Amino acid sequence: MTSAPSIVVLGVGNTLMQDDGVGVWAVRALAETYDFPDRVRIVEAGVAGLRCLPEFEGAEHLLIIDAVTGKESPGAIYRLAPEDLSARRGPFFSAHEIGIAELLSTARFLGKLPFTRILGVQPLEVREVGLDLTPMLRDALPRVVEAAVGELRALGVEPIQRETRDA
Repeated sequence: MTSAPSIVVLGVGNTLMQDDGVGVWAVRALAETYDFPDRVRIVEAGVAGLRCLPEFEGAEHLLIIDAVTGKESPGAIYRLAPEDLSARRGPFFSAHEIGIAELLSTARFLGKLPFTRILGVQPLEVREVGLDLTPMLRDALPRVVEAAVGELRALGVEPIQRETRDA
């Protein structure tokens, strides 16, 4: 009997720098909204960089959510492959681009890079200190979560939405 492929969802970003923390906010919302089978791990990586390599060691699929600056309006979602960051071609730039690119390159060098997809979210503000997302990205957060759910469904995972409680 073969087991289902393991999947790690990695939320990246600095929650002290407003929209830069969108990846962390997204995985928190994902974990609060849905239940997943044991083969799915949700990880708040923050700005851990290379220290989060062990988090996805042995995984077959990796989904990274991070702020990525492109040419769209704030809240736009980019679906990227590792090459889109490491090649540094095109309009995409991330506050963690070097960290994620290094992380993925190191994993590839070690032969431990799972199939990887990156959901980049266009930020509004990443240079000013602030403990919350800007209103535009807060409004976009449900779409980011749904994009992550869509990626997981494409990998054969059917998340179970939790019941919402009325106040």
